[in-house]
Amino acid sequence: MSAEAFADLSGLESLIQSQEEGIEIEILNEKGEPIGLKIGFVGPDSDRMQKAMRDVAADFAKKAAERSSLDAATDDSDDRMITILAKSTTHWSPNPKIGGQVIPFSEENVRNLYAKFRIIRDQVEVRAVRRSSFTKS
Repeated sequence: MSAEAFADLSGLESLIQSQEEGIEIEILNEKGEPIGLKIGFVGPDSDRMQKAMRDVAADFAKKAAERSSLDAATDDSDDRMITILAKSTTHWSPNPKIGGQVIPFSEENVRNLYAKFRIIRDQVEVRAVRRSSFTKS
């Protein structure tokens, strides 16, 4: 009697675990040089990001339903992504300073930072939405 073939899913299990734990990246300036800010976030399959996506979808659907049908439709995809990324961000260090004012970590401050600085948001987004960012090397 031959042994049954099987598909080993333990690699996928560890991928999910690493997405739950999250990663931290160093933010770079336009020249590719570190600016001294590190931002941590969870992966696309993590409970936290899945909940963020559901919450944002529900919130934006509610807002759309409340708008008058005569109101012009708006493209809110940037706002949606910023909100999902903010809800998926776990920390930053050290606290950034803008115009001499220190900005402590909070979901609202993260959302504002991503809205103001596209260069920072793009670096987080490109890594946060890719499962390969969370594979252990």
